[in-house]
Amino acid sequence: MISQQNQRPEKTTNTTPKRQGLLDKIKKNKIAYLYVLPAMLVVLMISLGPILYGIGLSFFNANLYTMGQGTVKFVGLRNYFRAIGSMDAEFLIVLFRTFIWTIVNVFFHVSIGLIIAIALNRPKLRGKGIYRTLVILPWAVPQFVTALVWKMMYNEQFGFFNQILEMMGIPAVSWTSHAGMAFVSAIIVNIWLGFPFMTMVATGALQSIPRDYYEAADIDGASGWQKFKNITIPLLKPAMLPATILGTIWTFTNFNVIYLITGGGPGKATEIVSTYQFNILTQQNAYSMAATYSVIVSIILIIITAINMRVTKALSQEGVE
Repeated sequence: MISQQNQRPEKTTNTTPKRQGLLDKIKKNKIAYLYVLPAMLVVLMISLGPILYGIGLSFFNANLYTMGQGTVKFVGLRNYFRAIGSMDAEFLIVLFRTFIWTIVNVFFHVSIGLIIAIALNRPKLRGKGIYRTLVILPWAVPQFVTALVWKMMYNEQFGFFNQILEMMGIPAVSWTSHAGMAFVSAIIVNIWLGFPFMTMVATGALQSIPRDYYEAADIDGASGWQKFKNITIPLLKPAMLPATILGTIWTFTNFNVIYLITGGGPGKATEIVSTYQFNILTQQNAYSMAATYSVIVSIILIIITAINMRVTKALSQEGVE
């Protein structure tokens, strides 16, 4: 009998492959990277170049006067202090309004898109292709065309909506000349433009859910709400969360709808960050301040996206496989 003291544990070898670093991959495939290098340089110049130029411009006092006089100079963080400080409190109001604009729009984009997708995903529904084509039309038509059509419908004298109200004996509504109503009118247009995208994403995700899950839930006696809560929602998350993040960025930086529907008016009651930056650039010719606002907005969007991805785990693989 072999004693336990004479027994020696066998050495175990680690069979886990060592992960290669980026430099190792480049050295191993240097010929392939040399072929890709010209395209990578072009992409970096086109995408990264303007970003770096805008960031650099925010640290100078560049405007129409200083550039014409040749007196552009480095001012450090003065533009940022002016943007977020008491010297430019108007920007903070516009920023707050942009947050409201984004939250309301994204909420209705996701809600309406999900409701329509679920309604069109019923197995016994006829004409699904026709309905889905009609739903996608607002998103397929160029955005500025849709915005101009809605602007005509909002016209106080001969617009479609006021014509309907007049037929019903209701006084005409100032859709774009009253501050609160103008903001609501622009939100309605943006909701109309945005929900088809969420509908398409939700439709694709719903079609990927196996029907066996719902059949098993029916056998167990699950209600419609229980199936929606425990099957549909968890399996929609991997698709809907990234789409919601993307929609948030699109809505926060949206320019066409506000500019074409209200122009930021009446007064400046409907201005959001994108139109505010545009007016700073075109009306005041304050190039450095416009660049400063762009950098601030970019930082805000990066923070919002990072928090959203952290909380929702939008890019994790859990539940996707």
